Amino acid sequence: MKIKKSDLEIAKLTTKHLLLSLFDLIAPAYLATRAFRRPIKQYLEQRIIDHATFFERIQYLKRQGYIETFVEGKEKYVELTTKGKKRASELLIEDLKINHPQKWDKKWRVVIFDIPEDKRHNRDLFRERIINLGFLQIQKSVYVYPFECAQEIAFISNYLSVQKFVTIMISEIIQGEETIVNEFLKHKILKIADLKSKSK
Repeated sequence: MKIKKSDLEIAKLTTKHLLLSLFDLIAPAYLATRAFRRPIKQYLEQRIIDHATFFERIQYLKRQGYIETFVEGKEKYVELTTKGKKRASELLIEDLKINHPQKWDKKWRVVIFDIPEDKRHNRDLFRERIINLGFLQIQKSVYVYPFECAQEIAFISNYLSVQKFVTIMISEIIQGEETIVNEFLKHKILKIADLKSKSK
């Protein structure tokens, strides 16, 4: 099927934002989301947006198979499809970040994974994603990070269907800590102030 120029323009400008904002999807809270259906009227009431443009974009998402629209009573709803959920996960994974607290608790989050060879592609993707988040490798399939990241790791591992092969541990002592700290300082994940702060 030939894609119209107008479709490409709409996709470029709005697919990501509209698909995620329609259902208030954010990572990693997306794992607990069950609200994949929403009244269109409610969405429009909460935002200043041109209605004609909005419905044009809705039709684009519908043509792509990401959403369905239907009417119940007098209310018109939009619902995320299975294909839409997959696309939303992809978009959220791309933008996933780990929030840093104001003070470091001086604890290390150690991620260990033993993903089998028949899932090699997903194993490589998992490794790539956590490296992109700033994790530091300390051994084969063992990575470390200074801040809380359990939800983010769960989100990635669930998306890649490797969650049963991934373990997270918290450690207050880690071998080679000085070198590890220096690496996180170099990449601006830790700050000098973090080393001086006291954990509560």
